[in-house]
Amino acid sequence: MKLYEFELIFSLPEAVGSDDDIVNALFEAGCDDAVAGIGKRGRIALGFSREAANAEWAMISGREQVCKAVPGAELIEAKPDLVNLSEIAEILGYTRQNMQKYAANPGKTAFPSPVHSGAPDIWHLHDVLSWLRGQKNVAVDEGLIETALAAARLNAEARRRHFEAASVSRRLAV
Repeated sequence: MKLYEFELIFSLPEAVGSDDDIVNALFEAGCDDAVAGIGKRGRIALGFSREAANAEWAMISGREQVCKAVPGAELIEAKPDLVNLSEIAEILGYTRQNMQKYAANPGKTAFPSPVHSGAPDIWHLHDVLSWLRGQKNVAVDEGLIETALAAARLNAEARRRHFEAASVSRRLAV
C-alpha cells in the first residue's frame, strides 16, 4: 500500500443538513483520512491522504464514500489535474520562471500543449510531469504522476456523466 495525496471537490444537494452533519457523515463513511473544507455554499472540498494499492483506487474509493455519506453529491473536480505554470512550479518546488523556461523549450521536443490557452494557459499535470521526466531527465515522483493521471481520468468521467445528464434533460424537454 502506498500513500496518495489528492483533493476531491463536490457540489452538494440543496437539502443536505448542517456542516457538522456532513462532516460526521463523511467520517462515518470512511473519510477519516480527509480534511474537509466547506467554504463555498453548496460545495465541499476534501483533501485526502489515503493509503491504497494505486492512486485511481484511492480516488474512486474516496468519491464513493462521499457519495454514500452525502446522497446527491456530485464530483466537480479531482486534483491535481488542471494546472497553470505557477501551480506546476509550486508542486515541484521550482520557480515560475524556471517553468516558463521549460515551456519556452529551446530543445528538440516541444513542451506539452495546454488544454486551455488563455490567461493563464492550463495543462494536464500528468502530461507536464511525464514530459519533464522523459525529455528533461527531471526526477519526478512516480506516485505524483500516477495521482495526476488518476485525477484526469476521474475528471473526464465526471464531465462525461455531466454531458450525458444534460443530453437526457434536453431530450426530455423537447
